[in-house]
Amino acid sequence: MRPGPWLLLPSLLLSTLASAFQWRTLVAPARPDEVPPLELHIRSGVATLARFEAPLRLGAVRLLAHEERIQLVQMDDGTLVVVTTTNLAEGEQIPLTVETGPGAEPLRFVLITRHDTVDVQVRVVLGRVSDHGAEAESMARSLLAAPDARATLAVPRETEDLAPRESRGLVQSLLWMGRRFFATVAVHNRKKGSLPWRLVQARLRATLPDGTLLEWPAHLTSGTTSPIRQRYIVTDLLPDGASRLELALDGQDSPGAYQRLSMEEVPTRP
Repeated sequence: MRPGPWLLLPSLLLSTLASAFQWRTLVAPARPDEVPPLELHIRSGVATLARFEAPLRLGAVRLLAHEERIQLVQMDDGTLVVVTTTNLAEGEQIPLTVETGPGAEPLRFVLITRHDTVDVQVRVVLGRVSDHGAEAESMARSLLAAPDARATLAVPRETEDLAPRESRGLVQSLLWMGRRFFATVAVHNRKKGSLPWRLVQARLRATLPDGTLLEWPAHLTSGTTSPIRQRYIVTDLLPDGASRLELALDGQDSPGAYQRLSMEEVPTRP
């Protein structure tokens, strides 16, 4: 469904911002209280539709008290319409909590304004129970057990610089086996005497053939940790026909920025 009737923009503004409009599908995290909130990108003059699809049920919605800049309209079909009267300041985030069903942890969102993008329609779906299989888990464990030199399967690429003087996340290797990939991620603690930054979630983003962005939590396997370094394997399957795979590393209160992963085979270093 294209949300033309919900776009509250003059034609001139519409043509100016058209390149920034995006349609996304967000997979709800299994434990929303343990990971950073999901982001909804809003902009003054544009209605953002968040559609909660079965078995998720749009229930009570809570904003900060006395937040008059944001208008929320709950539709009977499970859609939440978000309209703002003004753009949020750089770095400002407004928390939004949505109940989705009896006994389920509420989903947490933050409303933000970004200069380069705005959500027109967002589908929020429940993640399927993923069976990564014994072979995938065994491969992940083997990569974690391998010495660093043997585990370098691709040119190292920096994925996220987390508080530069304290922590750092780096993709050390990337291995493709058909549509499945294995990324070896190292997190280094730089500040002496401080607790290491803890990776709680790896998120993936891919572009589907119809142009929709799909964002979902990846399978994360953790290895031996030390006061100065943690190593993980991130693995999942690339959806059929998807392109432009990106990875973000999240701490509990510090969502990571998406960085592109190579989708080409890279020869193993000798």
